[in-house]
Amino acid sequence: MNDNLVLFERRGNIALVTLNRPEQRNAFDPDLSAALIETWDLIKRDREIRAVVLTGAGEAFSAGADLKKLIPSIRDASDEENRRRAYEGPGWGGISGGYQFHTPVIAAINGSCIAGGHELAEFCDIRICVPEARFGHQEIRWGLMPGDGGCSRLPRIVGLGRAMELILTGRIYDAEEALRIGFVTQIVPADELLATAVGTAERIAANGPLAVRAAKQAILRGLGRPLEENIPFETETFSFLCKSEDWLAGQEAFLTGSTPEFKGR
Repeated sequence: MNDNLVLFERRGNIALVTLNRPEQRNAFDPDLSAALIETWDLIKRDREIRAVVLTGAGEAFSAGADLKKLIPSIRDASDEENRRRAYEGPGWGGISGGYQFHTPVIAAINGSCIAGGHELAEFCDIRICVPEARFGHQEIRWGLMPGDGGCSRLPRIVGLGRAMELILTGRIYDAEEALRIGFVTQIVPADELLATAVGTAERIAANGPLAVRAAKQAILRGLGRPLEENIPFETETFSFLCKSEDWLAGQEAFLTGSTPEFKGR
């Protein structure tokens, strides 16, 4: 994994992924970006992984882009390369562009979650943090803007007005505000963070894997679409699940009061 820039651990059907540049507060340079993309690709190929927990080594989740390394690489890239990354993916932070990822991801936010780190948390489906965590989109203060998903994802999570204010002011906000506006779902002590995130991942992984991936896909596909455009997709996907072996296992478990053994087919 690119000189251990991203640590990867399997725990049954769960993957624990840790950004490992603690001295740089897990800021993204081209190597860390490439290592994270490699990790996402590995998980996508492994159908036995049913949920992911993402966290950072040290005292930060991620401080965003390494301004001395990542931004110069973007400046030096050709217009063709930038457009390819934007429209085909993955983006520059290893998370965005046209990249599709249907396995649920829980962010265990252990500290600073700033700029591109905030975008990485937005890429995740569920966010849990420690009381000391700090959040913010500070790109605007340095003459940039969120450019790897932040302007598109944050309004969908916290609403247009909140997102506009956070992005345009570039202010830092705390864990309590993150909970109040719905950016995170829980605040837990630091010594309980990983166990709480893994527990959430285990509850997800215990469910039908086809159904979990399909539900995530249907929810994300429906954002910004009229109901009449997404409900047919939702209904068609539900009908597909009704024909799966997992549903037969779930039905049998429901009728007998047992625990279903899902196979992902």
